[in-house]
Amino acid sequence: MRLLVVDFDYFFPVPQDPKDPLAPLFAWAHFETPYYLLEAWEERALAFLLRGLPLPGAQGWRGFWERFAFAKGAVLYYADSNALAFRPEVRQGVEEVVLFDAHHDAGYHPLGEVPACDDWMVFYHRLGARLRVYYPSWRDPSLEPEPKVPVAREVDSGGKLPGEFHRVFLCRSGAWVPPWADPDFFAFLEEAPLPRVALEPLGPRPLDLEALRRRAGEEALGLFIMESLRRPS
Repeated sequence: MRLLVVDFDYFFPVPQDPKDPLAPLFAWAHFETPYYLLEAWEERALAFLLRGLPLPGAQGWRGFWERFAFAKGAVLYYADSNALAFRPEVRQGVEEVVLFDAHHDAGYHPLGEVPACDDWMVFYHRLGARLRVYYPSWRDPSLEPEPKVPVAREVDSGGKLPGEFHRVFLCRSGAWVPPWADPDFFAFLEEAPLPRVALEPLGPRPLDLEALRRRAGEEALGLFIMESLRRPS
């Protein structure tokens, strides 16, 4: 029984070099709470808009599912949090987990008693499952701490993967991927050639980008006026 897990943050590139001039704009805290799933993204969007920069988006997800073969009767489960990849209906009988993710999710902090978004792979290891992670090509794996359990890790080179997958789990990771990428997430979900089962209510997050653009324009105008008043006549 092979489980394919896909975290949508795999398709959301962020700068890897701390010297990249854009890196400070991606220095985000990540917690799976209502604030970080939605409200925090307003200030993050403004940081780009106030500088006249385009909002970062999801890339490379089209055609992704074509890389895999699925067993007859395979089902895709989906949710916002990767912690739900260990739900009973997902984990039952799984002997191998293949994860496409920007993070190994195999433990970064002292482990809790229940699976969280950053350590659920540890719980699969405890069941005896083999673990493998494919990082996106933009990701520098050396930036990650060592996993708490054995995980085969490599940067994805693209192309088809051998063998069949019997079950799939897809997560949106809304604390890592912004609401303006939600249309891409749901299009990616629709492209999957499998029956789909939601493990939690999941819909597009309400974010008024036009209002944020107006606000950015107003802020820019205010700054321009202030600078003009400071200049000697």
